[in-house]
Amino acid sequence: MVSGVSLDIKQTQIISIVGANGVGKSTLLKTICGLIRPYSGEIRFNERRVDGLPPHEIVQMGISLVPEGRQLFNHLTVLENLCVGSSIKAAKAARKQSLEEVFLLFPQLKEHLGQLAGTLSGGEQQMVAMARALMARPKLLIMDEGTGSLAG
Repeated sequence: MVSGVSLDIKQTQIISIVGANGVGKSTLLKTICGLIRPYSGEIRFNERRVDGLPPHEIVQMGISLVPEGRQLFNHLTVLENLCVGSSIKAAKAARKQSLEEVFLLFPQLKEHLGQLAGTLSGGEQQMVAMARALMARPKLLIMDEGTGSLAG
């Protein structure tokens, strides 16, 4: 259980939440993203409460999560996984531009577009997970162990 947390993150800030295993870092991030409901308190993003909203509405507001363990759709191709990330209305309109942007960050993904995501190396899968989250064009990108197994 996580309690007594207060965060105020300004635009363009990068913050890190550190702590021992099992202290609630992932629980906190999942709660912000709507995957876990808080018992009390409130979560605000851009002056609007998000606690109690379903995850897809939180994504539409501009919050994306790179989950721990990647959680790719292994039976889909890399391109299909990336398109899932841009399935909200605002991101769908900019899908082509978003693809170009993620290929600038992760050029090796372009070589694997037709490959099933589950057949990639762990580092490549992590790149797909990060790129998928970026495809939603988030205002707030949350990474739970975001660089885990990422190749250098």
